[in-house]
Amino acid sequence: MKTMYMNRIRKYLVLSTVTIFTLLVTIINQSCTNLDEELYDSVTPSNFFTTQEEFISALGAAYTRFADWATSDGTMALQETTTDEMVVPTRGQDWDDGGNWRRLHLHSWTKEDYQMSNGWDFGFAGVNTANRLIYQFQTLVESGQVDQTLADGFIAELQTVRGFFYWQLIDMFGNVPLVTDFANAESAPATKPRSEVYNFVVTDLEAAVPKLSKAVDGTTYGRMNYYAGKTLLAKLYLNAEVYSGTAQWDKVIAACDEVINSGKYSLENNFFANFNVNNSGSKEFIFAIPYDQVFFQGFQYGVKSLHYGSQDTYNFTAQPWNGFCSLEEFYNSFDDADIRKGDAGTLTGPATKRGTFLAGYQWKAGGGLVMDDGYEVPQPNRQPVPLLGDPDGAPLNLGNIGSTQPQINELGPQAYRQAGVRIGKWEYALGSQPQNMSNDYAVFRYADVLLMKAEALFRKGNTEQALILVNQIRARAGVPDLTSLDGPLSFDMTGPSVPGGELFNEIGREMAFENHKRTNLIRWGFFTDVEKWVLPFYNPGDRIETGAFTKLFPVHKDKISANPNLTQNPGY
Repeated sequence: MKTMYMNRIRKYLVLSTVTIFTLLVTIINQSCTNLDEELYDSVTPSNFFTTQEEFISALGAAYTRFADWATSDGTMALQETTTDEMVVPTRGQDWDDGGNWRRLHLHSWTKEDYQMSNGWDFGFAGVNTANRLIYQFQTLVESGQVDQTLADGFIAELQTVRGFFYWQLIDMFGNVPLVTDFANAESAPATKPRSEVYNFVVTDLEAAVPKLSKAVDGTTYGRMNYYAGKTLLAKLYLNAEVYSGTAQWDKVIAACDEVINSGKYSLENNFFANFNVNNSGSKEFIFAIPYDQVFFQGFQYGVKSLHYGSQDTYNFTAQPWNGFCSLEEFYNSFDDADIRKGDAGTLTGPATKRGTFLAGYQWKAGGGLVMDDGYEVPQPNRQPVPLLGDPDGAPLNLGNIGSTQPQINELGPQAYRQAGVRIGKWEYALGSQPQNMSNDYAVFRYADVLLMKAEALFRKGNTEQALILVNQIRARAGVPDLTSLDGPLSFDMTGPSVPGGELFNEIGREMAFENHKRTNLIRWGFFTDVEKWVLPFYNPGDRIETGAFTKLFPVHKDKISANPNLTQNPGY
């Protein structure tokens, strides 16, 4: 059950959106880097917040942008569909969208693709709102309206929120403007080197995080507390070599130990307790987004992933769109005994175990097979399977499990409508809205902290201690302990053994679809190996891009048009 406090926070999020979001939209429409806000050129007591409850209410505006974390058209698209975990095939006219979903998977995206704009907006809208609130809170202190000790914690929280959004910006785009002054912000700030922005963010967080609350209860749920701040720092340290050129493995370990040794978090006995509809009480959640189908919308995995016919499985109020699915190689990298994998439905009965994936034959909520009324008829002159249509026929079989055909026959333009295992990690509530799920979404959870520490130990040569941590994760998944962290990679299981390959695989299996895979692929040096996991494609003009420049996304052309002081990333 959601706590009363969490519902209050959600209410504040909604109310704050009504009163403040107009400003946010204005900023975005003007270019995310235009911070000229004439409405706030003077300060009066009536403009600001004087009680702790009013401060908390104002903080709601800083968290509104997190709603886009689990939508499909921005950060999630950039961080997941560009990897071996997720793909959006073109199924006839469905999900063609000018080819941009195929381009994301093939790494041949362009500066015109709208997801680039959305990713940029996600980051800078969050930064801008945090900067504005920091300015307002600091003004209260300077004018004597509020005591410094009351404001300090809230300002530190806002600095941490700002640090999160800057983490995503430097991760996706590298060199970006560094804007921290709301009152005197430049209308067209220049691009700063990635390392400079990284160093600022880390220094800022190292000063702010000690001021955050160490409470782990309803008062800090859905907010940045001390341990969320330490986890954010661990993420930045983990990727420090990518962002700044200097590895920081010892700092990763120290930050993770702060969380681990606090005793306030632990692994859930049931892996899927983290992903249920009523999951707000998870012992693993360090920072979570409290999605709600009414009060805080945006969690869209259901509508974007599931087949049209899945409406009958869950009695949804709307039909899903049949898009996002996983690749065969990633699905097969899970041991069949792995609790996280789940099992597949058959012609004689539905799946008996829930899993990260939704696979096999699908059944209606009231019994009986779901039919795919739009299954493909034979098409002449198609390669490599001429005169063959969907080999499974009308019964809906997600991923063609047990068939002699591949789980996804092609990337486009005629991928089978039922091809590809779908995302089943989060529980789909019967009778719910697939476009607005009410599951809370863990941005940071305890299992991730254990795996970050394991990786840092491995990088330092302490394989023995790293194995202990990894095997904690595997024990919960019901699979045997590893005796070595080396092995073939999940996207190349027939390939050679790679140092740390099994560690990389385990990170992927545990954190699947949680918006970290692209970052992990880049840090491990595998992101440009895209040819090893992409599917056959047929569309004229489609191509695979393997250049190192693809480790950064382009700045959307409209952002550069609006701000000529921005510098485009190389290769675009």
